[in-house]
Amino acid sequence: MSYINVLAQATPAAAPAEAQAVTTQTTAAPANGAPAQAVEEPSMFSSFLPLILLIVIFYFLLIRPQQKKAKEDKARQDGLKVDDEVVTIGGLHGIVRDVQESTVLIEVSPSVTIKMEKVAIARVKSK
Repeated sequence: MSYINVLAQATPAAAPAEAQAVTTQTTAAPANGAPAQAVEEPSMFSSFLPLILLIVIFYFLLIRPQQKKAKEDKARQDGLKVDDEVVTIGGLHGIVRDVQESTVLIEVSPSVTIKMEKVAIARVKSK
C-alpha cells in the first residue's frame, strides 16, 4: 500500500478536507528510494529567451547591415552630378552628362550616350 492510501484510511470520515489536503501536498518517491524533489517549471521569460536571442542575432547580422547598405545606395544615387565617372551594374564605364529625377544620361564614348536608371549605377569612381 502506498503512503497516501494508509493516510486516507487512518483519517476519520468526518475530515475529508484534511485528507485531501495531505494527498495534494505529497509527491511520489522515486523507485530508487531517494527523497522526492519538487520540479520547478521554467518561467515564461526563460522559455522565450532563446527566441529573443535569435531575433537579436538576426537583426545585427542580417537586417541592420542590409538597411545600412540600402541607405548608402540611396545616398549615392541622390548624390550623382554631371561629370561624375560611374560604373553601372552591367560593367559599363562612363561619364554622367545629365541627371534627371530617376534616370541619368551616361556618355560611354565620345559619340555614344545612353540613358539608364539611377539604380543601375553600381559605384561612382573617385577623381
